[in-house]
Amino acid sequence: MKAFLGIDVSKGYADFVLLNHVGKKLEDTLQLDDTIEGHLNLKSWIITCVKTYSISQFDCAVESTGGLEDNWFAALIKWSNSMPLRVARLNPSIVKNAAKAELNVNITDSESARNIASYIRRFEDRVDYTIPDTKYSSFRTLQNHLDMVKKQRSQIICELKQLIYICFPEIQQYCKYSVPNWVLNMLLQYPSVIKLSRAKVEKLIKIKGITNSKAERLIEKAKQSISSRHTYTDEFVIKHMVHQIMDKQRYIDQFKKHLEENCKGEETTLLETIIGIAKYSAACLMIQIEDIHRFASPKELASYFGLHPTLKESGDKKMTSRMSKRGRPAVRATLFMCANTAVMFDPHLKAIYARHRATGKNHKQAIGIIMHKMLRIIWGVLTNGTAYNSEIDQANQIKKIQKIEEPKNKEIRIKRRLQNFDTNAPISRIAHRNRKVHAVSQIRHAEHERDLGTNQS
Repeated sequence: MKAFLGIDVSKGYADFVLLNHVGKKLEDTLQLDDTIEGHLNLKSWIITCVKTYSISQFDCAVESTGGLEDNWFAALIKWSNSMPLRVARLNPSIVKNAAKAELNVNITDSESARNIASYIRRFEDRVDYTIPDTKYSSFRTLQNHLDMVKKQRSQIICELKQLIYICFPEIQQYCKYSVPNWVLNMLLQYPSVIKLSRAKVEKLIKIKGITNSKAERLIEKAKQSISSRHTYTDEFVIKHMVHQIMDKQRYIDQFKKHLEENCKGEETTLLETIIGIAKYSAACLMIQIEDIHRFASPKELASYFGLHPTLKESGDKKMTSRMSKRGRPAVRATLFMCANTAVMFDPHLKAIYARHRATGKNHKQAIGIIMHKMLRIIWGVLTNGTAYNSEIDQANQIKKIQKIEEPKNKEIRIKRRLQNFDTNAPISRIAHRNRKVHAVSQIRHAEHERDLGTNQS
């Protein structure tokens, strides 16, 4: 008999619900602490259940909860070597949607565990029980911490720019996008317009990034400043903000260097062959992808990271196709920077970018297409284990153009295989117009085929 164990993890403990092959509870809900005693009790309980109910296959699942499930997940994987266990980690959203479909609206730890067990019972063929490779995923904590430090640095920069606007509005023109290093170093020595107005040019030009002419302009602007505040407290806050920004940047550089030097493998080496992807970008991408064999096609990979276009169509209404932006944003952030570099140095991707810009798309829309394209290239490079070659991709594009029918026409042909469009059908004005467009396109296609046949003869 097969049994299905749902595990709802909370901080410090977990609830366990065991169902049989028809969805009936075999045991009352069990709750155990995330301690050595709790783990040993779980192991003994599983052994007892296997013997009591003659269980031949014991399927278990936990939800991804930001790391709280890791200890239970690792313990179950370890025990699977000596017991008939299979363990899976599930996306919470799919379990939630499946529970809604069953009209389970109650939210308790026990019900959540039951929903997990019910999901792996109902959708057994969709659950992935393969044990993931943790070589790259083990760096995710460091990457998450790095992202947090970047956000903190950005927040402090925003606060500093606001204070600069009040205390020294004349240098705001140099801080439109960020605060340059020379401005930070200058503010450490001259945190107010009063002190800067008294500065000497020969001392100011010692700061890297400040020329003689720039130093003279800065001193003159400080003397004529319209700033409304000149307090010692503002100077104190500015200095400490600058120190924090510099410290954060130093931490960011250290974290990036650690990832570049330690997050390595055959996969990152292959990714570095793609123009636009360097060591740090390759490490960030593999941390999120983990194992490319989790994705059967490039479409699955794009969908997992929210780079696939979404299409909403119902009757006469058709929404504009946009990037879904679902899933982890880290890959999209990394690919955005890689795509901007690729369109400058990769002739193949540069041509694709230019072609879409020529059709009226703006820069970000075209970059989004390049991001999707690069993700497909990444899938091909990692799946085949070969370095990036733009000529292979160009050849694949030509084959695709030659073989694939226009998706819309193909869909219509399949759906209308039993009946052609009827001009007398009680349809809307928009549907009537669309049918006329389709009919014209079909006539032109038939003429094109006839012309090809004439030329060949």
